[in-house]
Amino acid sequence: MIAAALAGAVVGPTPLPAQAVAGVGDDAIPLPKGSYRLLASGLWNDWDAVFGAGGATTTPLFGTLNTAAAGVAIFPRLASAEAGLRALTGQSGFALSMGSLDASGEVRQSIAPLGVSYGVTRRLSLRLLVPYVESRDIAELLFNRVGSTANVGINPAFATGTGTTARASNGAVLSQIDLARSTLSAELARCAATAATGCNAIRANASSAQALLLRAASTRSAIATVYGDATRGGAPVVPITGGTAQTAVRATIAALRSDFATFGITSIADGAAPAGATTVYGPGGMAQIAKDTAWKLGYERLGNTRRAGIGDIDLTASFLLYDSFGADQSKRLLSGARGVRSMVTGGWRFGTAGADRTDDPFDVPIGEGANALLLRSTTDLVLSRSIWISATVRAAKPLVDNVAVALPSSTDTSPFAPFTVWPAARTLGTRMDVELAPRLAIGQFFGLSGAYLLRRWGTDSYQPAASDGNLPPGSTDVPTRTVHAAAFGATFSTLSSYVRGRSRWPAEVIFTHTIPLRGSGALAPAAASDRLELRVYTGFPRR
Repeated sequence: MIAAALAGAVVGPTPLPAQAVAGVGDDAIPLPKGSYRLLASGLWNDWDAVFGAGGATTTPLFGTLNTAAAGVAIFPRLASAEAGLRALTGQSGFALSMGSLDASGEVRQSIAPLGVSYGVTRRLSLRLLVPYVESRDIAELLFNRVGSTANVGINPAFATGTGTTARASNGAVLSQIDLARSTLSAELARCAATAATGCNAIRANASSAQALLLRAASTRSAIATVYGDATRGGAPVVPITGGTAQTAVRATIAALRSDFATFGITSIADGAAPAGATTVYGPGGMAQIAKDTAWKLGYERLGNTRRAGIGDIDLTASFLLYDSFGADQSKRLLSGARGVRSMVTGGWRFGTAGADRTDDPFDVPIGEGANALLLRSTTDLVLSRSIWISATVRAAKPLVDNVAVALPSSTDTSPFAPFTVWPAARTLGTRMDVELAPRLAIGQFFGLSGAYLLRRWGTDSYQPAASDGNLPPGSTDVPTRTVHAAAFGATFSTLSSYVRGRSRWPAEVIFTHTIPLRGSGALAPAAASDRLELRVYTGFPRR
């Protein structure tokens, strides 16, 4: 269809010199029969922002983690600790805060595609493309970079060495509350007998005594959940010693002591309190959290990692459907004629790259790791002595494969939410590119070119399977993403000169810079890229 539309724009065989220099992106130029084209290139992708729902607006990578008060929204595992502190402080709106969190991130990819193409006939060619990929995720997650507004800090019960003292303090408070409860329970049972003596206080306030037992049990449970007991720590963070939250906890325990004393029970010591925090998380706290078993995040690392290896390998065959130059390279490079040509390409992508790691929430894989069917259609239209244009549609249809995926055990979207690793059937959506690339030749050696690129990733679906008899969560989808980009490039070519017998080597060097324009969908990267390609030909015809 593209070929027909462009062919209709060619008006007559007016003699004009054809294009002599290639440009950015794909074209429909055939490879001469029996010749090879060797490709060595470098591609550098970089982004530190993603497109939002508005399309043209970007948000910083990890920007949703920026907050003046890092709490349950960032670390859902602290929800039980916050609920416990609300009970202990008597403040129903208490919000646990580890202080400010400044988050930023950047992704850098270095790709070195190495390829070889062979012209089987004048119209049919084969290509093998093997990329070596290195990816880096640079994450900066800094707590309390300038001062601190935290109301909780590191639970000392988990500290090596000094944790013994903290756990002993926690255990002592719990033991005192347990003794007070058991004593009051025994008194209630004893005073139930009409002959029992010394029961005036209990008989006058039996309902209050029962309520006190329930309140003491709730307080004891909350202390154990937040602070821990004599043998283990509780939550990773606890109120800061001397802070308002710790003062409120002390007041709650003092109120219990006073209420038990009305029934003659004095086992709770004056000033009894669990061990508060003496240290808040500093700028390097996230690395500490990643390694701290108290957090039980399940991650081996939290960003700042490097992956390298062979990416997904492409094997394709291209067939020239139509060429007004007769698939003749000398005619293409030297004769004066408007023209059009169209080529189709089909092939297979070997998913040799590894999939996402489940032990790093910020992992950047070196490829999708899925086998895929490939299809491409390109049509070139030569308009004048120095201007020609290429239109390309590319599609990749990944096949269903099986991967391990980290699925959240709740509806939280934070990367630090509790998760479980499940086997899942992965169905990646169709990847499609539309590219329109105008080119301007400057003499027989140089060229300038541009391109408009629309890239769309279809919806990715992960359907977990049951594991060890356990039922998994439902399907998890990554919505469709779309990015519009513009590319600019410059080319140096010796092909025309080589055909004339004036250059020793037939080669092309192409530099391309791509910038993102707008995008939408889930985490559509606002990626800028630079590409440098060297194409060397063997068996290229000479006049």
